Amino acid sequence: MAVLALSAACLLVMVTLCQGAPTALQQGTAYYNFYDELAQSICTAAAEGPSFVFAIRRDCRAGGPTCAEICTTRKDAMRGSVYNQGSTSECFDALHVYKRRPVLAPNPSGQTDVGEVGLATYRYFLSGCSADYCGPNYCCCLVR
Repeated sequence: MAVLALSAACLLVMVTLCQGAPTALQQGTAYYNFYDELAQSICTAAAEGPSFVFAIRRDCRAGGPTCAEICTTRKDAMRGSVYNQGSTSECFDALHVYKRRPVLAPNPSGQTDVGEVGLATYRYFLSGCSADYCGPNYCCCLVR
């Protein structure tokens, strides 16, 4: 039991050091931004072959940089976060993660909100990498 308590304490310290002090909502979890985590999960699942995968936020406005541009210009930052591994970067997908969706009830011991619509995303696939309109709000980038 002491090891479990120590592990939980270590996790909280790591979360605090890596992501800042958790808020009341975040206390005791590794959660820090649900939309970023959702986008990262989708991009990682969509990637083919060995690579470092990144979901990078994109400003959803006409005339903003495309995901292809974002993935290219952020190459050094992506490489830096994985100890300068890889040499090339590219966009391979783009997403729109819809925000302000209904919050469904927790269901740790039963099925609540069955049949209710919750989260929503749209995948643009490769064509989203060149989108210069308000559509994709996350770019799926990879470094190899």
